[in-house]
Amino acid sequence: MVNLDMKNILKRGGIEFLAVFLGIALSLWVDDYRELKEMNTRLNDDYDKIFSEVKSNLSNINEIILKNQKLLDNEKILINILDGNQAYKHKEIVNQVYNLNAPTFFGRTSAYNASVASGRFNISKNDLIIEEVSLLYEHYFTRLYLNGDLFDERMMDFKKNHAFPFFKPYYTKSDVDTLSLKKYFFSDKFHNGILLVHDFRNNFYLNRLNDTRDQLMKVNELLK
Repeated sequence: MVNLDMKNILKRGGIEFLAVFLGIALSLWVDDYRELKEMNTRLNDDYDKIFSEVKSNLSNINEIILKNQKLLDNEKILINILDGNQAYKHKEIVNQVYNLNAPTFFGRTSAYNASVASGRFNISKNDLIIEEVSLLYEHYFTRLYLNGDLFDERMMDFKKNHAFPFFKPYYTKSDVDTLSLKKYFFSDKFHNGILLVHDFRNNFYLNRLNDTRDQLMKVNELLK
């Protein structure tokens, strides 16, 4: 009789222990599920914000590319004149040289940075999105920023050391020594200066812009 009572007690204790254990396990599972669900909801919100950021950057970079292409065409005209393939016209030359500049792209990154800093971005199960978005921000943007800084420096050097004589004629329509300005325009110093700017815009910066735009378009399609 005692043994039977002991067995019943142990049996009831085992059932109660199992019930408590299952209750705790279920509670932990529910907590984990809620936490994961909340994390995924926030991650999807991050994706929406990054998607909006990418669309904005795509619109911006297209404008920057268009501006640089127009300036590239202006530089080609100046180089053709320097090479004797087009006629020299004082007023047009002054305007074109004065208005040469370096439109550079510095994209928005706050949505991506916030997601990475929170730790949510890297919990995604979509490895392709993580890889391509990270590639955009960590490689293409970084490389483009570096080239943008170099381009800005090169343009500042051109304005200071090569385009400066054209500033006064741009603002002052009288009392301008047009003969001296024409002589300076055809000098080796100015010719080399414009070639350096043109070469960097054409062979480096525009290429980096186009590479980054391609990656922006790729990420844009992925996040749709």
